Amino acid sequence: MEWSQKRRILYALMFSAVVILLAIYPVYRAVNPTPTCFDQRQNGDEVGVDCGGSCNLYCSSQIKDLRVVWAKAFPVVSGRYDLGAYVENPNLNAGVKIAAYTLRMLDRDGNVIAEGRGATEIAPASTFLLFEGNISATSTPDRVEVEFLASDLKRWVKAQAVPSVLMSKNQSLKNTDTKPRFDAALLNTDLVNDAGYASLGAIIYDAARHPVAISHTYVEGIPKGGSQDIFFTWPTRFTKHPKGGICVTPVDTMLVFDRSGSMDVGRKTPPEPLTTAKTAATAYVDAADLIDKVGVVSFATTPTEPIDHELSLDHDAVKKAVDSIAIEKGSLQHTNLGDALKSALVELGSARHTKDAKRVIVALTDGDANRPLDPVNPKNTTYSSEHAATQASAARAAKIEVYAIGLGKGISEAFLRDRVATDPAYYFNAPKASDLPGIYKNISESICKEENFITEIVITPRAVFSE
Repeated sequence: MEWSQKRRILYALMFSAVVILLAIYPVYRAVNPTPTCFDQRQNGDEVGVDCGGSCNLYCSSQIKDLRVVWAKAFPVVSGRYDLGAYVENPNLNAGVKIAAYTLRMLDRDGNVIAEGRGATEIAPASTFLLFEGNISATSTPDRVEVEFLASDLKRWVKAQAVPSVLMSKNQSLKNTDTKPRFDAALLNTDLVNDAGYASLGAIIYDAARHPVAISHTYVEGIPKGGSQDIFFTWPTRFTKHPKGGICVTPVDTMLVFDRSGSMDVGRKTPPEPLTTAKTAATAYVDAADLIDKVGVVSFATTPTEPIDHELSLDHDAVKKAVDSIAIEKGSLQHTNLGDALKSALVELGSARHTKDAKRVIVALTDGDANRPLDPVNPKNTTYSSEHAATQASAARAAKIEVYAIGLGKGISEAFLRDRVATDPAYYFNAPKASDLPGIYKNISESICKEENFITEIVITPRAVFSE
């Protein structure tokens, strides 16, 4: 074969190869497309299907769960609550542009009482406050659960936190024993640009860093280098202490109240010392903190059955129950302190008791226990007092503090001081009914350790998200 002929054949083969390659390439690209983050395949440097690697979307395996630091229902007024949750995003470079959430109030049995819904931006490596205000509830919530919309938490993308140019200063909390007000100033530290929209949360903590109240507001357009005053208010007090302290833990109190015949001396109208004693007990209920529960059981020959009022946060209802206490007419009314203490013990051990709350009994009597009678020997004059001492001992064993008040001069002070009161210092003598208001006030102020409040302003963090 001539050299020229060989060259023609070589050129023909080369041309044919180019034609074949050009024909095959579209088919190859159709079968093996260039990897993208939207082709519903795991390819390229992806960690999963269309996620991880160079994709903006993270895979679920790359994301750490959000951490709910606390979630709580905060009483505002009777039957209405502010719901809040303090949430932490531990992911350093991942965020969610918009995440819908539900704050759900549950009772002790896990039943849903009410819920609030909202949406928030989740910035990388941030903590933020979820807030839903003035939620109505027909029963007392036991706990709050936080749930984010599952489909939103599948949309974690690459993001970069934007440092806030806002800084709070001059924080001041006042009127905590009436209508609290929290004032502060927001400073725009950017000297070049005005500050944009910002969502703000306020949290009030007790000294043990337990949240006791929350609120929420918005600001927009703070001038460059300028400041803006902000404030938060609440309709009901945080504490009974004018100096601004609060008990470290809530207190559940059962008032044990004598309504025997001797509480109506001289058959006056209204009866005394009963009326003055009820006024003093009502003042004790008034002094209770918003988170404190109070109940009442009155007694004479027998305690009331059912009790006058169960443990409750509805202090107005408890005060009405105290005001309704009356001396039974038509028969001689004796003093059964023991069974009344027993009824108080049962109530403080019921499901209505607030978990971890301090438990207290404040017992008022103006006479020595003389009921119930000894079922074996009715002439046993010590049975009634020993029965009362036994119930007081059971209270001490259950870590329930018993305060005893002896009204009048003919009462066995030694018995109430040494056998009924948890400690001799927990016994108070009231020679006259007019001494009772001061005694109830003294007890209400001594049942808890007063601590100061801690304030915090949470500026909802922002981020720049990859598209």
